[in-house]
Amino acid sequence: MAWASLVAIVAGLDLSGVPRKCNGYAEIHVPRKNILDAKCLYEDREIIETIKNRISVVAIDAPISREPIMRELDREAIRRGYRVLPPSMRGMRILTQRAWRIYSELKESGVIVIETHPRSALKSSGSGGLEELLRKLGIGIPQGLVEAARAKDISDAIVASVVAYCYYTRECIRSIEASDGVLYLIARL
Repeated sequence: MAWASLVAIVAGLDLSGVPRKCNGYAEIHVPRKNILDAKCLYEDREIIETIKNRISVVAIDAPISREPIMRELDREAIRRGYRVLPPSMRGMRILTQRAWRIYSELKESGVIVIETHPRSALKSSGSGGLEELLRKLGIGIPQGLVEAARAKDISDAIVASVVAYCYYTRECIRSIEASDGVLYLIARL
């Protein structure tokens, strides 16, 4: 596999539409089943440099689409009861364009980039919240990051990193697939 030579670290990114807002970011060390870091990143360059050459898989909470249009994937996710926001919505257009730029650069550097939606991933897992999700999977969070995890951007990034963990291990991954994309979620735990 493409990521076998890298250290087994996966990440989640709760991307915002603009760099001045917090883009939640979290990393999981796969063999140790432990969250390594959870913080805010801002500029595209900071995000890309933090991830490339270090991370095997990153799950991004943003539509990964070349064009900000309503996709078949969005329709299918909504049909299944997941409340995703389509890329064609006004505020989502900027987010989609930013996500595509970051996706393209990370993919070019060899990082596997997948799309997720943290609220839908929590729902699909059957977990009532972040703490329960981590407990069910046996993923530890250092005491110093517990407070940071209460912020929504960071919490969503941690859930996204769990999706990346599930994708990497193939133990707990679930997906919604359509002709124009794949949305990765967490299997019922």
